[in-house]
Amino acid sequence: MRGEQERICFEQIKEWATKKADTVLLHYWNTAIANYDSNAFPDFIFPNGFIEHFQVSAANETKKGSAHNIAVNDFEQSNNKAFKQERKEFLQSPPRQNASIDTYDMKVITHEMVSPEYSYDGFVRSFKKNFEKHIKSLQKYNGEKTIGIFLIELVGARVTVIQNGRFNVFYRLAIDKELLTYIDKFSEQLNYIVFANNEDYELLDIKNISKILQNIPTGLTFGVGRYISTKLNLFIDI
Repeated sequence: MRGEQERICFEQIKEWATKKADTVLLHYWNTAIANYDSNAFPDFIFPNGFIEHFQVSAANETKKGSAHNIAVNDFEQSNNKAFKQERKEFLQSPPRQNASIDTYDMKVITHEMVSPEYSYDGFVRSFKKNFEKHIKSLQKYNGEKTIGIFLIELVGARVTVIQNGRFNVFYRLAIDKELLTYIDKFSEQLNYIVFANNEDYELLDIKNISKILQNIPTGLTFGVGRYISTKLNLFIDI
């Protein structure tokens, strides 16, 4: 079922594309509307095609879902529970002594999410698993699909590019030979991949993959950075 995250990611891409004056992407984003059936493929449609959103991560995935998403949900629940208890204790604490209207006491309690393990291999598995799942939905889709776009959102720890043993840049699909070769197999079914990564995106024209592969530098490997998520519970005694 389509939820709020699909809409948020769609709007973020539109905002970033507007800043870049990306006319190719905006051509489709400006005419796309949400599918009236929130349970059906695809998430967004435009006159001659579609946009389908899904998430990938560098964490392990099981039948229960992504370890990253599970960790995020568990963290939200535990923090909400902790906040209720901390609020109760704060309200039951004795009032300040010799307080004046010009001063206050502030208490900040920090909670940090226990992150799962992340890896480049986990990212590749997640990418291919979710990609193929949505390709199967595409094959069953009877609507207009002259132009097919997958909007793929990386969540959790960011993938990094290592060159000569040192961090070079953050990940881009355009320098990943393995996934480019994989995506190229679906060139008759899809036209574009929009890869959303943190605060930016990458527009990949699938028909250009063979040329892109010829220009990828040698000696590149991939790693994964850290993912840290914290919540601050703030209490002020005035």
